[in-house]
Amino acid sequence: MQLDLFADTTEPAPESPPAVQGLKPAPAQAPRPSVTGTRPETRKPYFRTSRSSPVAFGEAIADAWYSAHGSSRMDIPVGIVATLALWPHKTPGAQHARTLADFIASYPAEDLPSGFGEVVARHWLQRPDLIDTAAPIFRWTEEKHDKPTLRAIKAVTDTALKHGVLWYTGDSDPGGRADVDLMSWTITNLRHKSSRSGLGEYHTPPEVCDLMAAMLDVSAIPEGGRIGEPAGGTGGMFRAASQQMRDRGMDPHRYRWMLQELDAIAAAGAAVNMLVWDLGPGALVACGNTLSEGDMTNRAIEHQRAVFEHRDRLVAAGAIAAAVAEVGALIQRAKPTRTSA
Repeated sequence: MQLDLFADTTEPAPESPPAVQGLKPAPAQAPRPSVTGTRPETRKPYFRTSRSSPVAFGEAIADAWYSAHGSSRMDIPVGIVATLALWPHKTPGAQHARTLADFIASYPAEDLPSGFGEVVARHWLQRPDLIDTAAPIFRWTEEKHDKPTLRAIKAVTDTALKHGVLWYTGDSDPGGRADVDLMSWTITNLRHKSSRSGLGEYHTPPEVCDLMAAMLDVSAIPEGGRIGEPAGGTGGMFRAASQQMRDRGMDPHRYRWMLQELDAIAAAGAAVNMLVWDLGPGALVACGNTLSEGDMTNRAIEHQRAVFEHRDRLVAAGAIAAAVAEVGALIQRAKPTRTSA
């Protein structure tokens, strides 16, 4: 059974525990790097990685996707970048980023969707509300893909690794991870100019966000106070404001962040950024039309409550099923052994 992360939260919990499938290494003569992030010293890396500029990163992702596939379906490449940004790191640093890049790149295309799905599932257990909001860029991990799409998935994965996605997001300091909004650069480069115009989507340049945040007296915001953004895109202003807070010794976890965004893909990117930038338990993202719906804070809070309850039901069902299986095993071991007459 697959873990249905994006199910209707009103459904009852399943009777059996969910299973999450991980990456399965392809058979090869050369030893594969292990999950622990170590590999034999004699093994050469698959490719070199470097930290490209954010502009070059976004352009490279778009080129890789459209050159390998040509599809207008942008949820897949955006989801690849998002999952790599959320990938758990054993230790920070450039050397580990290279080793981890080798590890991820060592797997064949057909195993990548399920492996990416496992990363998403791990974050869903911690923040099901944000991952549910980001569902539009993660649902593809649960689909069956044809060979051309798998090749495109592999091409985008390798490109993101080569251009340093893990260098940007592997810092143990959340301030280091919030230097750049990779989701914004990825989405704006993948989306056609005419599509951006139709949506009215123009992400504020990071330099402008930094300038506006510098002009804002964040120290005047009381602990527990709310920072709101009615048309937040992928969260560029939140990134800049949180960096200002950290520079002043303030903890973003002590504040409430409420971002609203009309476009589902951009809202999904914002939800991912809330996790990458570690804005804390008070960070919420709502997808909707601010002009017609107004303040969506209450809706976001209710959504958070519902998906947390859904998560708890799934976890409880899994624990009960595991306990039943353990009792069954004990009973089997306790049965007397029959002897022949």
